[in-house]
Amino acid sequence: MNQTISIISTLITVIGGTGYFTFLFARSKNKQEIERLKVEILQAKNTAETTSIDNDIKLSSHYKQILDDLKTRYEDRYKEFENILCRKISMLEEELKLKDRKIKLQQAEISELKKENRILKKNAINRST
Repeated sequence: MNQTISIISTLITVIGGTGYFTFLFARSKNKQEIERLKVEILQAKNTAETTSIDNDIKLSSHYKQILDDLKTRYEDRYKEFENILCRKISMLEEELKLKDRKIKLQQAEISELKKENRILKKNAINRST
């Protein structure tokens, strides 16, 4: 019986020792696995930040391009509007010149008609007397 107890105690000791060493090695392996996962997470985080920065740069470049295009289109529209106004001003100035000429012609016609009216009055007075 002593021998059985001795074998059982040896078995328990061996199993316990094996379990303890397995625990120690597994713990070390788990720590390494955790450290590896931490490094992978940090790398993924850095990659995500870099990607985010790259996307922001691309987006800002896109907005800059849109604003530059808007500026160009605005300047083109402004020049077009300015040209239209210049043409309208020229047309109005020409119209004023034409109206001035028409006024001068009408004033000349009025003067001629007044002269003719005076002559007709003289002739009418001379004929009646």
